[in-house]
Amino acid sequence: MEENTPLVQNLSCKLNIPLGPGIRDLSLEADLQSRIDDGHQVYVIGDVHGHLATFRALIHRLNLRKHDRVICLGDMIDRGPDSAGVINLIRSDERIVCIKGNHEHMALQSITADDKVELWQPWMHRGGKSCWASYIVRADGDLYAAKRNFLNDMRWIDKLPTQIVLDDFRLVHAGYDPRMALDSQGDKELLWIRKVWYRHTKPVDPQRTVLFGHTTTMKLGAPKGGDVARSKFNLSNGRPAWIAMDTGAYNHVNPGLSAINLANLKISRQTTLRQDRWFDADKPPRRYLGKIRQRARRWKMPKNRKESRIADSFGLRFLQLKNKQTSSSEIRARKQINQIGMLIPSVDGHKLAEQRRPFTWRKIAKRAKQPNEGRVVNRHEWQHGGRNIVLGKGTDANRKRPHLPSPESFRFYQNKNKSVNEIAYAKHDVEHKLSP
Repeated sequence: MEENTPLVQNLSCKLNIPLGPGIRDLSLEADLQSRIDDGHQVYVIGDVHGHLATFRALIHRLNLRKHDRVICLGDMIDRGPDSAGVINLIRSDERIVCIKGNHEHMALQSITADDKVELWQPWMHRGGKSCWASYIVRADGDLYAAKRNFLNDMRWIDKLPTQIVLDDFRLVHAGYDPRMALDSQGDKELLWIRKVWYRHTKPVDPQRTVLFGHTTTMKLGAPKGGDVARSKFNLSNGRPAWIAMDTGAYNHVNPGLSAINLANLKISRQTTLRQDRWFDADKPPRRYLGKIRQRARRWKMPKNRKESRIADSFGLRFLQLKNKQTSSSEIRARKQINQIGMLIPSVDGHKLAEQRRPFTWRKIAKRAKQPNEGRVVNRHEWQHGGRNIVLGKGTDANRKRPHLPSPESFRFYQNKNKSVNEIAYAKHDVEHKLSP
């Protein structure tokens, strides 16, 4: 990277990262505004951060129609367990549009000038491991396919706008610098700014409410964890000057995603699903920590973990565990199928039921008299010990079933109710019937 690259200052992090001008998509803005004017629903969602299951559940909760739209305020990737799945869902649903966030800005630095993937280490240390691991997991460990899919998605992300301006709203990821003209602000302000923006006590746009993410609402005066935050000062029309939408999909207190309807500013909320709760940890005992210290420590994971466990070994451990779970599921499914096969009788169920009945001396004698030579039985499975033995591939279905040799002698135990002569007569009768 060039040495004269501008340095991001007074922001959430200080990185040598290229900073460009702000990008707007006028055709997208006109389309969204026309849908609002026509009475269609347009929703805005804060930072998703790779929590695919929760994001999908929120989209389902909104009950979108064909002409409705959802706008994501950036930071669709990193931290969560399935960033690749979130991007795939957004790209496959034309009702979802989005703008660029600072995490997408960092991920783009992993693409070189000659369109090769070289992972940018500052991004890896700020949540990028989980994003890259999700591409490896979705490719089933195929590194070539993971790089190809990642490169394709980054090309799409690079073309995203950094802000959307409507008649009554401004949609941006981080915010605006109140000391600069709104139309002259670029990546430094729109993607990275924090305190300079939300500590300002006057509206930056007297006609429009600013909706943004990037900073969690607990830091901006939200009543409780998981709620959106509104400015304490309003516009001339009574609407708040800004509304913060990053309710924190992994905030440890009340995690979830929120969507706001631009028509009536109504909030729809979806609690983070169990599948996405990588951040759950045992709470420390109350008697050892005061309320203030305990509240502060809830936000710190063991070993200061800041992203999901899929980041461990770049998804390889996750793949190993996934394969082990798949094998266990297959074993359970096979057992259930075998049980069903034993309970549901086949076409010759009455014959099989007859064979399962307990053996008696009369039954043995009856079978001994039936000639088996010259008779060919076409069967696809045998019964042995109450279990189905399916003929293997290439086995002749008409071959005779193997039989064990008959016993040469029998051991009789004296019954109290029978005399020795009666037992000897029964033994002689059975041996006579079994003799050829």
